[in-house]
Amino acid sequence: MSSSGVERQRESTHLTDRELLERYLAGDVPAFEAILNRHERPLLRFVARYRHSLGQRGAMEWAQDTVQEVFLRFVREAPSLRAVENLSAWLYKVARNLAIDEARKEIRMERRHQMAAATEVEAPPPLEEERREVAGIVAEKLESLPPNQRDVLILKIQEGKSYKEIAEITGLTTSNVGYLIHHGLKSLSSALRTAGVV
Repeated sequence: MSSSGVERQRESTHLTDRELLERYLAGDVPAFEAILNRHERPLLRFVARYRHSLGQRGAMEWAQDTVQEVFLRFVREAPSLRAVENLSAWLYKVARNLAIDEARKEIRMERRHQMAAATEVEAPPPLEEERREVAGIVAEKLESLPPNQRDVLILKIQEGKSYKEIAEITGLTTSNVGYLIHHGLKSLSSALRTAGVV
């Protein structure tokens, strides 16, 4: 990388998403790369955890495809993003919506495959089996929550998002987010207690 490239990269870490967006729209390709570098890993983690919370396998490959689609949409819709107040929230919202759509498709396909063929699986060791069972129960109970409670819990607990960021991502008010998190945790705790997990 040339010295001007290194300087540009250092400078981009101090710029806001809005400033990077404006530079990208003005034709500065490294500004897009800076946005990608800033948000790609957190989005991958979020989407992979979302998939994992649904008890599905192949989370990282699926997450990579989903995040790639998020950034393709970013490129296509970049001019209209000037009106978006928080680019990070927009990226998470797109990722969440894509993840929901893809998860639904996967669930339908998986059900079809399960009905079509059954495979033998070697029994895992007892401790690993118990851990998988508990993880499965937690994922099942999380999935059984109403979607709005499940989504805010994933964003808060696994992604560490603030109430304000969650509100922007989901389109809810911050007080609604707090209410959903409170009741979601209460419901999840109760369901896990009933299942004998806690």
